[in-house]
Amino acid sequence: MNLINIKKIIFAVIVCLAILMTAYTVLQIFNKPNIKEINIPNIKDIEFTSSIDTSSNSDVNSNNINFDYQLIGYRSGETDFSVILKKGNKEFVVSSGDKLEGLYELVAVNEDEVIFSNKGKLYKIKNSVGK
Repeated sequence: MNLINIKKIIFAVIVCLAILMTAYTVLQIFNKPNIKEINIPNIKDIEFTSSIDTSSNSDVNSNNINFDYQLIGYRSGETDFSVILKKGNKEFVVSSGDKLEGLYELVAVNEDEVIFSNKGKLYKIKNSVGK
């Protein structure tokens, strides 16, 4: 074989590869991803239920109320805020306006303290998270 035929073969292979790469690039441009809308429910629409009946113990606990919750985490804002509290081996997530164990309503959250209210009384927890 002479040198001109070898050059033509190499050139033909390069042209074929260039055509294949161009076709692949064009296909990738027109192949758009299928984006689906995800509907995430609002946390306030989710109702958490407990399988433990605490109604019989509520009279005993109402006379001996201990507000000894430990603040694990918080998210503060002017209108939307929430906290994560721990008491014993139970953890509670409470959002703005929700009630902790059906008794204490979350009123405010800021960098210094978390404020709950129950029957006109305010209960404050010092915020030492991240400090």
